[in-house]
Amino acid sequence: MAKKNYSSELCKELTNRADDPQLLIRHRPVRYENGTVLPVEITGVFPAITGTAELTVDKFLGGGFAGQVYRCKLTGLKLPTGCHIPGLETGKLYAIKIVIPPSSFSRWFRNTTYWIAFQGPFSSQVNLGACRAGLAWQKLVRRASLIQFGRETAVKDAYASFWDSNLNAYGEITEWVEGRMWNLEADDDITTRRDWKNIDLADTDSPEYVDKRRFMRGMVELMHDMGAPEFARQYEWSTMKSQPNCMKRTDTQDGGLCAIDFRAGLALLPWLPMSPGDFKLILNGLKRGALVQFDRCDLSKMEAYVAKHPEVFKDVRPMIDELKIQDRIYRRSLLDITHHGLRPTFDHELQSDIIAGLVEGYEADDLIDQAFAEKLRKGGLRFALFHLLGAVPVLGNMVRQRWGSTAFRKHMFGIFTQPAYFKTALKARAAHELIAWHRAGRTDEARTRKLAEKPGLFFLERFTVGMLPIGLHRFCNRPLIAWNGFIGFFKFIRDFAMDEVFREKWFLDQVAEGEKDGMLSREEHDHIVSIIKEPFIVKYLKSMAVHFCTIPVTQIVSVVTGGFVFAYVLGKGGSKTDASLAFAGVIALFQVTPISPGSLCRGFYVLYLMIRERNWRDYLVACPLSFVKYIGYLAFPLQMTTTYPHLARFLVSRRATALVHIIPVFGEHGALMEHWVFDLFFNVPQIMGRHIKGLLTAWLLLGLAVLVPALFYVESTKGVVGLSIALVAVFLCPRMVFFPLLQRGKRDT
Repeated sequence: MAKKNYSSELCKELTNRADDPQLLIRHRPVRYENGTVLPVEITGVFPAITGTAELTVDKFLGGGFAGQVYRCKLTGLKLPTGCHIPGLETGKLYAIKIVIPPSSFSRWFRNTTYWIAFQGPFSSQVNLGACRAGLAWQKLVRRASLIQFGRETAVKDAYASFWDSNLNAYGEITEWVEGRMWNLEADDDITTRRDWKNIDLADTDSPEYVDKRRFMRGMVELMHDMGAPEFARQYEWSTMKSQPNCMKRTDTQDGGLCAIDFRAGLALLPWLPMSPGDFKLILNGLKRGALVQFDRCDLSKMEAYVAKHPEVFKDVRPMIDELKIQDRIYRRSLLDITHHGLRPTFDHELQSDIIAGLVEGYEADDLIDQAFAEKLRKGGLRFALFHLLGAVPVLGNMVRQRWGSTAFRKHMFGIFTQPAYFKTALKARAAHELIAWHRAGRTDEARTRKLAEKPGLFFLERFTVGMLPIGLHRFCNRPLIAWNGFIGFFKFIRDFAMDEVFREKWFLDQVAEGEKDGMLSREEHDHIVSIIKEPFIVKYLKSMAVHFCTIPVTQIVSVVTGGFVFAYVLGKGGSKTDASLAFAGVIALFQVTPISPGSLCRGFYVLYLMIRERNWRDYLVACPLSFVKYIGYLAFPLQMTTTYPHLARFLVSRRATALVHIIPVFGEHGALMEHWVFDLFFNVPQIMGRHIKGLLTAWLLLGLAVLVPALFYVESTKGVVGLSIALVAVFLCPRMVFFPLLQRGKRDT
C-alpha cells in the first residue's frame, strides 16, 4: 500500500508525462488515482446487455495477486433503449476490480505460477471467456445462497464486465458492500469454540468468530455441491488467509455475513503449498485428478444441482447457457498439459483454439502487434518458438517483445539513434518510476519534481541509494528527516507527559479510529469517551507517557554497550571485522532478550506506583508484565480487563493487530492470525487469571517437589540458603502473599 500523504495530483501529472504522445511505446499506468474518470464499454452479467458507463474513482482500496480494487461512483450509464441491467444505477457506489496487480512483484509471481500451471498468460486478466465465466459463477452462487443461507445477501452481487484499455486487463463491476471484519471478542472460555458446529451462539462469548466459521464452512459446502471445489478454496478456513473474504454487513437489516471475493490470485501447484490448508487441498485435488488447481469447475454437477432446484434458477437459464460457452472458450485457450495432455498434438480444433487464446494474451501483454498476431495464429514453428520463450525468466519476454512488435523495435531504434527521442523516452521512464517512489514515500513532492526534471540524476540515484530499503534511502537523501523525526518523537513524549489535554486528545483519536475500523461499536465508543476523566483512566494515560519514554532506552543502551565492546575488541588487537561483528552481536542480543533496560525502567516505575499509593491489587497484573519486553506495553490494558472490559479489549486488540499486520498475507486485517494474536495477549491471560489460584497452587507444589528433596543433597550452607530463598521467593510468595492480595476487593478511588 502507498503512503497516505503523497500528492495525488503529482502522480496524475507524472502519469501524463509517462504517456508522452511523442513516444511509439508509452508507459501504461500502474493504477488509478482518486478522482480519475474511466469511460468503459460494459456487458451485463445477466442479462448480457452491452452499453457504455462512466466510473469515477472514489477510493483506491488496495490490491493483491488477483488484481486491484476501487470504490467507484457510477457517474454515467448508456444502454440500448428499453434495456436495463438490474443493480446498475447512476450515482451509486460500486466495487470495481481490475484483474492486474498494482505491484510489479505480485504481477510477476502471479503470472509465473500461472504459466507453470497452465502454460499461458493469466486468463482472468486477458481472456473474455475467463472473465465472463467467473462472474457468471458468482451470480449463480449468489442465487444458490437462497438455498444454503435463506438469503441472496450472503453473496456479493455481480453486475457487469469491461475491458480496461489503459491497464490492458478485464475488470468487473460488483456490489459495494458496507460492512466490517469481525470484532475481536473478549472470551474467558475459548475452548467452547471447538464445538463451533453445534454450540448455540448465545452460549459462547465469541459469537462472531463461531458464526464466521460456520458461514465459511457453508460456502465451501455450497460450492462443492455446485461443482466448484476450486472456487471453494477462497473460503477454506484452514488457509488462515481466507477470513477477510467475507464481511459482516452493516447495510442490511439482518446484518449477516457476506462472501465478497470469488477471484483466486494464485494457482495452487502441488509442490508449492502457500498455507497450512493447501496441503489438504492439494491431496483432495490429486484424488479428483487435478494436479494443479485454480478455478476449474464441473459443469455437469452444476447442471444437476440446478435441476434439483428449478424454482430457484428458472429465470437464469440464459446465463447458464452463456457460462457453458464462455467456460469452454476459457478452458480451450490454454495449453494446460495437466488437463489436455497430448490432445493438442492431434486435435487440430483444440490446437487452433489454444493458439487463438494465447495470441489474445500476448496482445494484451503488449508483446506483439496485430500484424505479428496474424502470423502467430497460423501456428507452426514460429508460434512454438515464441511460446517457449515465455519459459525463459526475464530475458524471454524481452526477446519476444522485440521480435513481435514493430513499434517496439522502432522505439528502441529511436532511443539509440535520435538524441531528442532518447531524452523524451528517458524523461517518460523516470516519470513512470517516480510515481511508485512517491507513493511509497521514498521521495517527497519537491524531490520528486526535481528528479522528474533531471532524469539523469534520477537514474544515478535509482541504481545507487535507490536500491536501499525505503528508510535508508530517505535518510541518505535527507539526513534532516531522521533529525526531525527524532525531535518530533521527543516533542510528542514531552507533550504527552506534560499536557493533560494533549493526552486526552490522543486517546480520543485512538478510540475514534477504533470505531471507524470496527473494533468498537458506537455504544462502546460513547461509553469509553464518558469515562475518560475517571481516576484509573487518567493514571493509565500518565503511565503511557512513561512507557513511551522507555521506548528508546534499550536502543540507546544497546548502541552504547556495543560501542564499548567494539572499542574493547580493537584494544585487544582484534580486527575491525571482528569488532563490527561483536557490535552487531550486542545489538542483536538486546533485541531478543525478554528483559531489557527499557522494560526494567517501565517495570520499576509501576513498582514505584504500587509502593507510593500502597495499592497492590490495581497493579498486580501490570507490574510483572511491565518488566517483559514488547508485551509490557499491554500491561495496563490487561490490568483494567475486569473494570473496563470494552476499553481493555480495544487497547489490546489495537496493539496486537498493529504488530501482526506487519506479516505479509497472513497478517492481513481480518485474517485468522489476527484473532490468534488477540487470544494470546488478551483472552489467554484472562483465562489464566480465572484459574490463578489453581495455577499458583500447582506452581507451589512443583517448587516443593523439586527443591525440598534437593536440600538434602546440598552440602554447603550457601547452597541450602540459596535454594531456600528461591523456594520462598519464586514458588511460595506468589501463592501465599500475592494471591490473597489479588483477591481483595477493589479499593475506592
